[in-house]
Amino acid sequence: MKRNLVIAGILAALPFLVILTWFGARAYPEGGGGAKTDSAHEMPLTVTAHDLKVVVLDAALQAQAGIRTRPLTPARYRARVSAYGVILDPLPLLKLRTSYTAALGQAGVARATVTAAQGEYERLRLLNRNGQNISIKTAQAAQAAYRSDQARLTAALANAASLQQMALTQWGPALGGWILGKVGDPLTLLFNGHDALLLVTLPPSLAIPSMPPVVHVESGKPTAYTDARLISAAPQSDPSVQGETYFYRMPAHHVRGGMRVAVDVPLAGQAMQGIVVPDSAVLWYVGQAWVYLQTDAEHFVRHLVSTRNPVPSGWFETDIRPGQRVVTQGAQLLLSQELLAPPSASHEANEDQDND
Repeated sequence: MKRNLVIAGILAALPFLVILTWFGARAYPEGGGGAKTDSAHEMPLTVTAHDLKVVVLDAALQAQAGIRTRPLTPARYRARVSAYGVILDPLPLLKLRTSYTAALGQAGVARATVTAAQGEYERLRLLNRNGQNISIKTAQAAQAAYRSDQARLTAALANAASLQQMALTQWGPALGGWILGKVGDPLTLLFNGHDALLLVTLPPSLAIPSMPPVVHVESGKPTAYTDARLISAAPQSDPSVQGETYFYRMPAHHVRGGMRVAVDVPLAGQAMQGIVVPDSAVLWYVGQAWVYLQTDAEHFVRHLVSTRNPVPSGWFETDIRPGQRVVTQGAQLLLSQELLAPPSASHEANEDQDND
C-alpha cells in the first residue's frame, strides 16, 4: 500500500519537476556555477510592479516554452437563468402515432365498406320496388348490413378523433401536429435517435413572457453546451419540479431518455459588453480561475477570471478589455515561474526598477 502511494506521488510530481527543471536550466546554464548570466533576457524573471507579480520572458524563451497568445475580441452577453431539463422517451409518441395511423386505416376500410354496402342496398331496394323478383327480406338484409357498416365507420372515426384529441391534449398543437402526420420529418428524427425531446421546466415562481428560440444544455462541463431549439409550450409538467414547462429538441449525441440535465435560458433585455475568455486560456489555482495577460512583448500578468457567467467555450468577462492578448498555451509554465522564481531574482529586478 505504501509503495503504491509513493509511486502515485512520484507520478503526480513529474509535471512539476519537468517545469522546475526547464526553468532551472534556463536560469543556470551549464558551466555557470549558479552565477547570473550577462543578459537578463537569457533567463525568465518574476518582478513586482504595482503590487502585481509580472513574469518576464523574451521571445526566444516564449518560443522554447511553447507560449501562445491571442487577442480577445468584443462579445455581448445577456442575463440568463438556470432551468431544469429532462430527456423524454419518444416511445409514447411513437405508440400514439402508430395507434392514430391504424385508426385512420380502419376508418378508411370502414368507409369503403359502407360505400359498397350502401350501393348494394340501394340496388336491391330498387329491384324489389320494380317487382324484379327480389324479396323484401333480401332488401332488408342488405339494409341491415349497410347500417352495421355505418356503425363500424362511426366507431372508427370516433376512435381516430379520440386519439387526435389525446395527441393535442398531452403534447400540444406543435408536437400533436407531428403525431397526427402534419409534419413528419421532425418526428422521424426523434424516432431514429438523431434528435432528443427535452422538457424544460423553469424555476418555481419564474414566468418568462416569451421563451427564447434556443437554450443551452450543459454537456458535462460548465462551458460545454448543446443548443436546443424551441418546439412549443408543454401541457405536461415535471412531477419533481413545479414551474412552467416547454418542449425543446436537441441533438441526441450524449443524452438518453430519462436523463436530467441543466439548461441555461437566456433572458430578454439589454446585452452587456465584454469579452469571452476561452477555455484554453484558463488555469485553476487555489480554487479560482486565472488567465495570463500579455501586457507587452515580454511581460505577462496573472488575472483573476469570474466564473459567474459561463458561455459556450469559455466565460464572459467585463473586467478585461477587448484587444488584450491572453495566453492560450503555456499558462501553467508561467504560473510555475511566478511561484518558483528565486527570491533573489525578483528582489534584484525590483531594485533595478527602483534605480531607474
